[in-house]
Amino acid sequence: MKNKMTHTNFLRLSGKAVLFVLLLSGISLGVMAQRTLDPKTLEIIKIKKIGFLTETLSLTADEAEKFWPLYNELDKKKTELENKKRQLEEVVTEPKPGLTAADYRKLAIELATTHVTEGKLIEEYNLKMLDILPAEKVVRIYASERKFRTTLMREFRKNQQDKKETENK
Repeated sequence: MKNKMTHTNFLRLSGKAVLFVLLLSGISLGVMAQRTLDPKTLEIIKIKKIGFLTETLSLTADEAEKFWPLYNELDKKKTELENKKRQLEEVVTEPKPGLTAADYRKLAIELATTHVTEGKLIEEYNLKMLDILPAEKVVRIYASERKFRTTLMREFRKNQQDKKETENK
């Protein structure tokens, strides 16, 4: 029976294995710098995500070599769209004086357009991934990403709780 990797035992990977995965994935530090977290934290998350997805998708070396550049390209474009959405949403969370109903209408349309663009992007890359991976693995990407986010959030909450308990001692 194949040994499944969890987020806990992923941390036990050797430095060489992590380096291999990083080289395969073609990580772009520029993409990570666009996000709101500090680069060191983003790098750790990216490494964990690569290991998690590689394991849960059971990617072969050949599949990984083709998949990661494409996935990273998609991730970069999704990050750019997320940044755009965040900028548009900031107008609402920190209103600027003098915005008219027409300005808010334009903002609503831009936000909806950004969501539509993201959907089209996912559809486009879904087809590209179907060219390099079996359909079953492409379908599993979505569930694996959600599972990774859930695992990451649990880990974050646990770390916050541990930190809080340490401070209260």
